[in-house]
Parts: sequence; structure tokens; C-alpha cells
Amino acid sequence: MNTISKYISGLLILSAATFSSCKKEFQTLNTNPNQLEKANDPSLLGNIEVTSFFNSAYNAWTLGNGMSQYATFSQSYYNTLARYIPSSNQPYWQVLYTNARDANQIIADSKANGNTSMQALGLIMRSYSFAQLTDLWGDIPFKNALQGQNGNFTASYDSQQTVYTDSGMGVLPSLRAADSLLKSSVTAITGDLVYGGDVTKWRKFCNGLRLRYLLRASGKLSTAAAEMQSIVSSGMIFQSASESAELALPTSVPYAFPSVTERSGDYSIKYLNTLMYNFYVNTGDQARLSMLFSKNVNNQSASGFNFSYYGGMPVVADANTTQVNSGSGFNSAIFVSSPSSIVLKARLLTYAEVQFILAEASLKNLISTGTAATYYTNGVAGAYADYGIDATTTAAYLTNPNVVFNPVNGLNQILTQKWAANLNVGFEGWLEYRRTGIPALDATSANLNNNKISSRFIYPPDEQTINAVNYKSELQKMGGTDNPNYKAWW
Repeated sequence: MNTISKYISGLLILSAATFSSCKKEFQTLNTNPNQLEKANDPSLLGNIEVTSFFNSAYNAWTLGNGMSQYATFSQSYYNTLARYIPSSNQPYWQVLYTNARDANQIIADSKANGNTSMQALGLIMRSYSFAQLTDLWGDIPFKNALQGQNGNFTASYDSQQTVYTDSGMGVLPSLRAADSLLKSSVTAITGDLVYGGDVTKWRKFCNGLRLRYLLRASGKLSTAAAEMQSIVSSGMIFQSASESAELALPTSVPYAFPSVTERSGDYSIKYLNTLMYNFYVNTGDQARLSMLFSKNVNNQSASGFNFSYYGGMPVVADANTTQVNSGSGFNSAIFVSSPSSIVLKARLLTYAEVQFILAEASLKNLISTGTAATYYTNGVAGAYADYGIDATTTAAYLTNPNVVFNPVNGLNQILTQKWAANLNVGFEGWLEYRRTGIPALDATSANLNNNKISSRFIYPPDEQTINAVNYKSELQKMGGTDNPNYKAWW
């Protein structure tokens, strides 16, 4: 994938406004005559891409890895959100709505000028933003949202089902429309940092997102299986890890992978979670363990490799000395001092995830093409390829008895390997746990949500003030409170 370094200077002003002035942007109606009134579509597309990918990495590193129990944050000054205390995550809410608004502008402009390729990309990125919003918060302002330029900041809430299925701008209908546009499109794409304007790869990304959301809602949508089969039959899905939706981040602010520019004190309190460590041990996963994590304090001087040289840390309030000395931190050689251009890519959707989706779909008879075993094996190999692990090492890992596909335990294997593969991919590990309960996350004594793994973020403070009437109406659906344990529609 392309790096974004050469593009940063052109995006700084626009992106800074996106990150730090979202509220002001929605509330201010005056026009500054000394600034461009509207950014052009290539700039909007580039900004949407950069902020989407960066936020996937940033949210994973600072919160999602903890909520998904890949990592343990060892100090209470940092870890309360990862211990499931009710949280709004307002900054990400603002970024997603800003991106959805900008994607809407691309869609409108492209319809007007006949650029069906750019229209499709606008539909894809708007769908991704709205899917993130509804999967993370539940019901959201949707059909009447994105009207700030008209002075409307008080959109009513729509159900998650509506966000997924609305014929006008729903996630799944919009992605179907995008695929159709790209299938016959001959117009140029400009400003694309992800695939360099490659229409075929964008189609594959689009269809991968469709598969993700169709599987997520397959228990509610009677048409999900047929649509998934149609996508697989088309052949327009990722064929290798090289086609994954990923972006190499620069090594300087503001869009470096967060570990590179993080305060040393915050970096040093991130440890391998016990659940992830046990997964590595049980599957003989020496390659990923030794690449991503460091030997613990007790074994810093030990030579060679042994699983006992590493260790996991359970979810804690404040780790004690024994836990700190036995727990493994992230490998600073690739996460800080010599940032790995492979490991530190920001990812939205990978080839590995798509293969695991198909493995589950095959096992559940949602699709008839291919076998669960083949898709599963491809997913495991794809996850190794994401980190540049060589074919010989990958082949050896696939022979481990606990890795070889076993139909009796197949669903657990698929979902656990999928969970492991989504380290550093936004909140996907937590989202999939909410859907499947696999692997079993630990609601320990350090839990700040009545020993429950939360099911959603609560609504941001701005909703309580700017959109108070609709906010209060929405709370009635949850029994009168902004309930972090309210279950998703799917």
C-alpha cells in the first residue's frame, strides 16, 4: 500500500480541523472569506482515508486492544476505559460523523459530474463510518443527520436495523450500489491513498465490508446467505494479504502509528494480556509472540526462544511487582525504535478476516462455495502474511495439532484465530466477542461495569446538550438510562 507521508502537508490544515474542531465545525455557520469554502473531492477523499485508517490504529492502540483483551494496561490512571467503565469515546464519534459528512459531499458532487467511481468510493467510506457508529453506539442519528450546513444539529435517532438496511442510505444497500457502480465504471479516481485508484481492489474492499456486515446481521436478515453467496461467486473479494485495506503510516506526527510518538510512560504500561499469551502458547505461535512482544523482565538475558520467557498479565487495576516482572511488553524494536513498515500498517479490513468470515459462513451453510477448512487455513496463513512471516514458518505453524482445522471444534478455532488476527484493528476483537462470545473475555474483579463486558459506548456529552430532546427520547428505548450493556440489534 502507499504511504501517506508525501500527502501529509497537503492535509494538515483540513485534518487538524477534522480532529480538533469537529464541534466548532458543526456549530459555526459563518463563512470565512479568506478560506476555501469547500474542499475539492480528491482532498476530501484523502482526508477521509487518512483519518479512517489512523483512527483504526489509534483507537486500537489506546483502547481497543485493552477492551478486546489482546493487551493489559497495567495502571489505573490509564486503564479504566479498558476495564469497561461506561465511556462515550466522543472524539471518535466526531471523526466518524465528519467523515460521513465529507463522503456525502463526494457522493453529491460525483453524481453531479458523472464520476461514478468517486461516487462509489464516497458510498463505501460513508458506509464504513456509519457501520462503525452503529456497531459501537447502537441507535444513532442517521437519516436526518449530516445537516449541519443547514443549521440542523438535532437529528432524531434511527435503529441499528435502519442504519444497516435503509434503502436510501443504509450501509448494506449503499455498499451494493457501490459495487454495481464500480463494476461498470470507467471514470478516474483521484486522491486515493489506499489503492492508487485501482477500481478492482476497491470492489474487493467493498465486498469484504459487505461480507463482514452480512455475517454480523445474518441472524436477522433472511437475504444474508444469498447475498453472501453472490459475492463469493463474483470472485470480487481479496485474493491475498497484499490486497488488504491497509495504509502504511509515517513515523512523524500527526499520523504516525501511535506507539511511535506515545509518551514513554504510557507505552511502558501496555502488556500482553493473559488470554492472548495462552493462545500463543496453546497453538505454538512462536512467530507472532516473539515478533510482537518482548521477553519479560525475569528473562531479559535468556538466550534463544522459550514460551516461558514470555508471560501474560490479567486485567488489573494496578499491577503488582510480580505481575510486571512476569508480563511481556510490546517489542519496542518494531513498535518504537525501528518502526516496522509491515507490522505498523493501519488496517480496516484484511484478507485474513475475509477468509475467516467465509470459513464461518461455510460452516453455517450460508455459502456453498469452498470449504470451511480451506477458508480457515487461508485465514491463518493470511494473518501470518500480514506481518511478513515467511512461508516455511507459516507452513510449520499450520501443522500444529491445535491449529489444524477440526470440524468438531471448528467454529471456536475460526473465531479465536480471527480474534488473534485482528490485533491493532480498531475495536474488531471486542465487536466480534459481542456477536459470538468467543473467545471468552475475562470480566474480572478489576471490571468497572458490574462484572460485565460492555456492549456499547454511551452517547457523547454533546448529544446530551446539543441534541437533548432526541437523546432523551432514545434513552427511553433502553429503560431510561444510557445503558452500556444494551445489546446490539444483530
